[in-house]
Amino acid sequence: MITIEEARDAIRQQAHAIRETERIPLDLALGRLLAAPVRADRMDPPFDRAAMDGYAVRAEETASPPRSFRVVGRIAAGARELPAVESGCAAWVNTGAPIPPGTDAVVPVEQTRGDVQTLAAVAKGENVLAAGALIRPGDAVAEGVLTPERVAICAAVGAQEVTVRRRPRVAVLSTGTELSDEPEAHQIRNSNGPMLKALLAGAEVNDLGTVADEAGALEEALGRGLNGADILVTTGGVSKGELDLVRPTLEALGVKVHVHGVQLQPGKPFLFGTAGNVAVFGLPGNPVSALVCTDLFVLPFAAVRAGRGFDDVLLVRRARLTGSLAASPKRRRVLPCRVRGDLVQPLPWRSSADVYTLAHANAYVTVDIGYHLAEGAEVTVLIPERHAARGGV
Repeated sequence: MITIEEARDAIRQQAHAIRETERIPLDLALGRLLAAPVRADRMDPPFDRAAMDGYAVRAEETASPPRSFRVVGRIAAGARELPAVESGCAAWVNTGAPIPPGTDAVVPVEQTRGDVQTLAAVAKGENVLAAGALIRPGDAVAEGVLTPERVAICAAVGAQEVTVRRRPRVAVLSTGTELSDEPEAHQIRNSNGPMLKALLAGAEVNDLGTVADEAGALEEALGRGLNGADILVTTGGVSKGELDLVRPTLEALGVKVHVHGVQLQPGKPFLFGTAGNVAVFGLPGNPVSALVCTDLFVLPFAAVRAGRGFDDVLLVRRARLTGSLAASPKRRRVLPCRVRGDLVQPLPWRSSADVYTLAHANAYVTVDIGYHLAEGAEVTVLIPERHAARGGV
C-alpha cells in the first residue's frame, strides 16, 4: 500500500484542464471557467461622472469661500440633456450623473447652503470620476472562474454571453447486489450515488444507477461509464473478496490501474486508473469511506479538469482537540469531525458505514500511524471547500 500523499501525487500527475469550450448565457455561468479574458467594449465611466450629490462648478470659482452661484439646472443619473453652465453658475448633480460641459468639479451638498452658496473650495476633478478612469475599451476585465463579482463585471461591459471551458463529464456507478431502491430485509438502499451526484454537482453527472456483483452486468455498466465520460466514479467491489470484480473488469476494458490500496482509514481499498483521457476512481462501498476518498482524491482531480487547482478544494488548518483519538497501527486515520474556530471535536466513530454521523461533520481530523492523540493536542484538520464556504469553521 502507498501513502495518501503518494496516491494524491499519482492522481495529480494525470490531471489536466479540459480545453474544449462552449458559449453560454451569463446568467448560467456562475462558477464556470472563462476560456479567455472578457474585454471591455467601451470606457467606464463613459462620461465624467459625479461621485456624490452636490453642485457641478468651475473649481477655480470656488476659491475664497463662501461663494454664491446661480443654479441653472438639475441633473439626475441617466440624464440625456445637460444644461449649459456659464461662469458664476452651477448645476445640481446626483451621484452617478454626468457633469455638464463647462464644469470640472463637484462641491458636496454638505458643503453648501441656500440656493446656492459654497462653503469650501474644491480642486479641479474633485468628486468627479473622469471618463475612462476605471476601464478603457479592450481592457481585460474578467478572467478565471466566474464569481458573482466577475459576473457583475461581465454584465457591466455588455458580455451577456461568455465563452467557458466545458464542464467535466462524470459517470457515477454504484455496485453491489445488496443495493435496492425498495430493499428487503437482506438489502440496503443506495446512498453513495445520490451523495456523489451532490458532491459533483459542478460537473455534468451521468448517474448509471446500481449494478449487481455479476461479471457480465458489471462489464456492460462499466463500459457505458467509460464511453463519453471524462471521469468514471464507482463505489463498491474494489476490495479483495471473491465478488470484488471491479478491478479485473476495468482492466479487461483497457483501464491501467495506477493506485490500488492506500494507507488510509477509512478508504484502504481505493483504486485509481486511466483509460486514455478517462480517469477512473474506484471507491469503497461504505459511505464514509466513499466520502473521504472523494474529498481526498476525486474532487481535487475534478477541480483541475474544470480549470482550478488540485489543492483548491481541501483546505488545511491546525486546531486543538476537545477529546482524545486513538491511532491505527497500520494506516493513517482521516476521521469526520466538527471544527469551530480553532477547536476540533471528534465525532463518534461507529463504522465506515455510519452515514448518519456525517450530518454533524464539517471537516476531517488526521491521526498519523501509531500516534494516539490526547485532548488538547494540536492536530491537522482538512476542511472541504463546501464547508469552508459556509463559514463557522
